[in-house]
Amino acid sequence: MQSSLPLGYLMTCLLALYGLPPLEAQSIDLRQDKAFFQRKLPDFQSWLRQNHLDGVLYADSIAVSPRKVTLFLRSAYQGARVCDSLQCAWDRLEKNNRKVNGQYFHERLLHKWAFLAEIHEDQAEVVVRCHEPAHFLARVRSQNGQMPVDGRNIRSGAVLDVRLPASLAGVNVGDNSMLVPNKSVDAVCLQARKYLVNYYKGKGTPILWKAKVDTSYTIFDEFVLEVTHLNYEICPDGYFEYHRIYVKGVQKGSDVELSWEFQGKYGSGILFPPRKNDYKDMELRYKTELDNYQQRLFKKLLDYLRRQ
Repeated sequence: MQSSLPLGYLMTCLLALYGLPPLEAQSIDLRQDKAFFQRKLPDFQSWLRQNHLDGVLYADSIAVSPRKVTLFLRSAYQGARVCDSLQCAWDRLEKNNRKVNGQYFHERLLHKWAFLAEIHEDQAEVVVRCHEPAHFLARVRSQNGQMPVDGRNIRSGAVLDVRLPASLAGVNVGDNSMLVPNKSVDAVCLQARKYLVNYYKGKGTPILWKAKVDTSYTIFDEFVLEVTHLNYEICPDGYFEYHRIYVKGVQKGSDVELSWEFQGKYGSGILFPPRKNDYKDMELRYKTELDNYQQRLFKKLLDYLRRQ
């Protein structure tokens, strides 16, 4: 008897069951997914609005090359001295976010864009500019485990004060960094990665799917953990879930400062392959559940690391 299920669906299921990458995901040319990346532009704008940053920046456009997806952000303020104002806002956001969240604002922008576009940080780029041609421009990318910022600054004495949000609502709630005494950064990151892999590997959906854990982006002082094929972890409505965790360690003398960022998506189909389904950022609909989940998860992780 012939199956009534579409052949593409059957192939995806077989590939997933045997742990093989789907046929559509084998190409490395990102240009084939340009339409998908374009659809993420309003999602990034929604994230800016959620965090009360839409008065400072707006998501303008994207550019796609075979191995890089660039998001262009422009100044939301278009009055006199727009470039001075953007530079002032940028400098304050960098300092404030570092003080509150343990990471710079430019790192947060790159993480969010890579997450929404479902690519690794080394495939993502964010360019912030006041106009074209820009007197102020900041280009953020991932390079050799670092996230440098280059571009051009205005060296003006007439920098306008810019109103910024009193709090950055999207920052992980509570502490998102800790100091691990008398350890090396590679040992701490290895222990953290092993704990999170073990935490997720027994999870999955009520039927058929086991959680798929990807730690392919790993170096000695940072890693990205991506988990798909999850149900009822964060969303109470039974959607499929995709969790992405970025962890970075910094050696400070004999101690290690460990920081992290947790993000999640939800959708009504299986995220297999990525960049083909319409998954949404949990932060926009399930922010309370997302914050509570990551708080519980990282409390367990920190308790574990302290016992090692």
